[in-house]
Amino acid sequence: MKLIYDIEKRAIDFFLDYTNLEDDSKGFGLVVDDTSDLNVASIAASGFFLSALIIAERRKILKKEKAIEYAIKTLKTFCYHVDHYQGFFAHFVNIKTAKRHNNSEYSTIDTVLFLLGMMSVQQYFKEEKINYYSDLIIKRINFEEFVYLKDNKHTFYMSYNKDDKRVPNNNGFIYHWSMFAEQIPLYLIYAGLGYDHAYELYYNFERLVGEHHGIEYIYSPGNALFIYQYPLCYLDLKGIEDELGVNWLLNAEKAIKAHQKLAEELTSVFKTLNKYAFGGFTALKTKHGYRVFGALPNVDDKINTDGTVAPHAVVGSLSIANKIALEGIEYLYNQPGLYQKYGFVSGYNLDLNWVSKYYLAIDKGLELLMSNAYLSNDVRKAFMDHPLVKKGMKVLKWR
Repeated sequence: MKLIYDIEKRAIDFFLDYTNLEDDSKGFGLVVDDTSDLNVASIAASGFFLSALIIAERRKILKKEKAIEYAIKTLKTFCYHVDHYQGFFAHFVNIKTAKRHNNSEYSTIDTVLFLLGMMSVQQYFKEEKINYYSDLIIKRINFEEFVYLKDNKHTFYMSYNKDDKRVPNNNGFIYHWSMFAEQIPLYLIYAGLGYDHAYELYYNFERLVGEHHGIEYIYSPGNALFIYQYPLCYLDLKGIEDELGVNWLLNAEKAIKAHQKLAEELTSVFKTLNKYAFGGFTALKTKHGYRVFGALPNVDDKINTDGTVAPHAVVGSLSIANKIALEGIEYLYNQPGLYQKYGFVSGYNLDLNWVSKYYLAIDKGLELLMSNAYLSNDVRKAFMDHPLVKKGMKVLKWR
């Protein structure tokens, strides 16, 4: 328990140290995406920063007045300075100017990750100015612009980027959420806002069912572990299932167990992977750059990993598969060089004799929120109590 509190505390320290808190800056509240480049911010990371304010206030790291001040200034940045298309924010922006970085795409999922943090502080603090700016931000988003018919079914586009030459017909829209992945909260927000196709969009996406080592579950096409974990940073789904009888918490638990089994099977192939260090099949930073790995089953029916393990994938299993997570965290904590000033580094690989020197903000966000979910559940309680969430659950018939 003491170690989990320390992981939570060091993640808060990360967000306070790597967030732009310069009063007169247009980028107030923007967070460094990767500490190897201090100029580029991730909008999803600002959602985690807002969530960190709740926990910092609860743990008496920040006074309530200061936490509210930071939240308001961050929301003003997103109201007036961060580049957006139809209300959906650019994935990466300059941390000082809030301008779009290198023709980055306008991302649905990264915007949603920001909204999740925004809605959490809105419900937790219940402060007039936070409500005011939050309402401006969410009402500005033209969700309908990102809905289209694919195979005669309403589907969300993933992102928009008119500058991406890979986009067919140059209409700017890229890929689609026609499969199970990390987009689950998108439907909940959309439904809570009262849009017509919410129920259809949620029940339309493909649910692939497969198994590994006798564990059957709904898997994402690439089967990266983060897909199961990130929605549960905010969604407290114990005892809650949809109209098809799916409980995404139990599904995530099965995915974690299957990933762990695969890691055990590959111990003789990769030195880093084992029963406790099972976070090798997710999105992570490796010695050779950022990669998205995946476990079995997946659509290519191939194991996808280079043996690098991401500690955040183990910490991110808290509140989903606690025994597995706690044993893994203890193991990783005792590995030389992995636990540093801001908690676990982004990755390590024994075969390559490599330990990352850097931190990724979204990794710290996952560690922070799943540690908090395990300890006191402050952020998820606030989010689940938001009126939009309650209405969205009714529309989607989550029971």
